Amino acid sequence: MKTYKDFFLISDMDGTLANSKHEVSEKNKAAIEDFINKGGKFAIATGRTQHNVGPYMKGLIVNAPCIFYNGGALFDWNKQAFIKTAPVQGANLVQFIRRCIKAFPDMCIQIFSAEQLYIVTDPKNVDEYMEREKQAFVYAKLDEILDKEWIKILLCDTNENLHTVREVLVEFGLDKALNYFLSAPIYLELVGKDISKGSMLGKILKMEEYKNKTVVATGDFQNDIEMIKLAHLGVAPANAEPEVKEVADIIGVSNDEDLLHDIIYRLIPTLF
Repeated sequence: MKTYKDFFLISDMDGTLANSKHEVSEKNKAAIEDFINKGGKFAIATGRTQHNVGPYMKGLIVNAPCIFYNGGALFDWNKQAFIKTAPVQGANLVQFIRRCIKAFPDMCIQIFSAEQLYIVTDPKNVDEYMEREKQAFVYAKLDEILDKEWIKILLCDTNENLHTVREVLVEFGLDKALNYFLSAPIYLELVGKDISKGSMLGKILKMEEYKNKTVVATGDFQNDIEMIKLAHLGVAPANAEPEVKEVADIIGVSNDEDLLHDIIYRLIPTLF
């Protein structure tokens, strides 16, 4: 295509833009740079924070607001500044976390603020994925961070235990106060009511610069569904979960086959 000036492309990170080696391929980076140079707008939408997304951003160009914390924050990567945050709130939230700490002794509970990631459970429960990536976090007692604004809570445990946790959420009435979803089989994420990647994408599309753009969105897991449904073209990678493929407009190549390169050079020119 001669120009992509009418397009806004937004991509999930893990399992979508990044391959199974947890890398953004040079082929994807080059395609995104060309897309931007030809007038396109590109951003990422991820459950990650502005801190732990860093290793993936080396050599990757973005020129539109990025969605972090699975919709809990809108962030200007180039200015390194928050545009908007949406705190987690709920009358029984602290009591719910205390119950989880007591009832699930192997659970890793991560609480995210704008400045810091806290782990409020036993250090022996630390998520192996965090250690492998050398993510920055601090251990804290729950009572020590009650005055912080929480943007997201992540519970890491077996899939069976997380299904039980959903029942506990209902018991505490938090199913009506929060949005909660699996972002991986071992991760249950809690964000503010009506908050998601899709809801934050909707806020971007109300901005003057983006409201008339043709939106192409791609993601592989349950937390990407609302974003994919909102887009003019929703693309599920071949490795996506079945429920994501069901709502997508088209199934692309896998995240190990340079998905963003395929979207930019094959799908967009063919379908628009």
